[in-house]
Amino acid sequence: MAQAGELIERGGAWLVRYYDGGKRTMKKLGSVIDFPRRDDITSTFQKFMAEVNETNKPFRPDAATTVTTFVTARYFPTVNADLRGSTLRGYKAIWNLHVEPGLGRLRVRDVRTYDCQQTMDAVIKAHPELKQATLSRVKSFMHAVFAEAIRLGLHDDVNPAGAVKIRGAQRKGETHAYSLADIKSILAEVTEPSRVILAVAAYSGLRRGEIVGLKWEDYDGARLWVRRNICFGERGEMSVELPKTESSAAPVPVIAPLRKILDAWKAKAEVTEGCWIFPAGFTRKKDHPGDLLDMAEMTPLSPNNILRDQITPALEKAELEWHGYHAFRRGLATNLRALNVDDLTIMEILRHSDVAVTRASYIKRVGQKSIDAMDRLEAEIRKPVKKGPKSVKTGPKGVRNA
Repeated sequence: MAQAGELIERGGAWLVRYYDGGKRTMKKLGSVIDFPRRDDITSTFQKFMAEVNETNKPFRPDAATTVTTFVTARYFPTVNADLRGSTLRGYKAIWNLHVEPGLGRLRVRDVRTYDCQQTMDAVIKAHPELKQATLSRVKSFMHAVFAEAIRLGLHDDVNPAGAVKIRGAQRKGETHAYSLADIKSILAEVTEPSRVILAVAAYSGLRRGEIVGLKWEDYDGARLWVRRNICFGERGEMSVELPKTESSAAPVPVIAPLRKILDAWKAKAEVTEGCWIFPAGFTRKKDHPGDLLDMAEMTPLSPNNILRDQITPALEKAELEWHGYHAFRRGLATNLRALNVDDLTIMEILRHSDVAVTRASYIKRVGQKSIDAMDRLEAEIRKPVKKGPKSVKTGPKGVRNA
């Protein structure tokens, strides 16, 4: 049944309320300044709802349904409300680049493990640079698609992606963790707001989306409260979501050097009440979701834009390497461990749900026993060679050779 939608005037804006994937949603259509009367915005409202109803048109699978039709008309609309924006964007990239070329034209009911394996082998051959983790996501995506098909009776009860093998893939690449010396060098070269953003990354361990999702009420002088995460869609569009996990929604202590930087940044802000700590310089669009706009009608700053415009040029000029925002998060874990902070405490600071994740992917270390062993080996190598008595060669019957 088609939705009628509801047109609402609120806070100087025209909003539309509707259901998207079963979830009640509100979106800004325009401002009252641009559309003073309800009649002025009506055609825009009707066009928007027509697009919503076309997108949400019931999918009716049959025996001839192809994988392309199934994925685009059923799978993505179904998971749209459940997946984080970044996850959905990744899945759509996997579909477009890797899976659709191999499976798209086949009927869902006809796909077998052989077809999925051929698709995986073709991806590995065409993209030898892809790591094991990326290829595992390709397999997981195929598995999720056919699991949904099985639930709808479009395929038998054996998931064709289940037995796929990832053969000949590169192993996991080495990740980077910034040392304290690296951090000091980087902060010395960048200007505000880059310096403030990177200081938060380095000294609190917040993720990129959590940093740009901070509002001034999330900072009380002693802690940063993680209450939201900014995610990015297929076209780079922003959306406000809950923190990544339940464990992620926790406060992080603010150390004195970071407090000094944040307080100085706050002193320069024209408005702080209900505003982003890192607002964009301006907003181009007029139809941002209401939760993306703060009290000053500004959106959060884009981390990709600040990287392009400020961070990269500054670091290139200083001949310093950029290893990504997450290298600061790994660096915090590694630097704390070097100061003999226990792994469970580091896990709490990074807000992981499992200490195994902290140990496996964030703490870069060489065991002390290994260091001590190599030190002993070095000491042995440095020792002078002992000169013993010359050996005397003897001939037959013990006769000494001259």
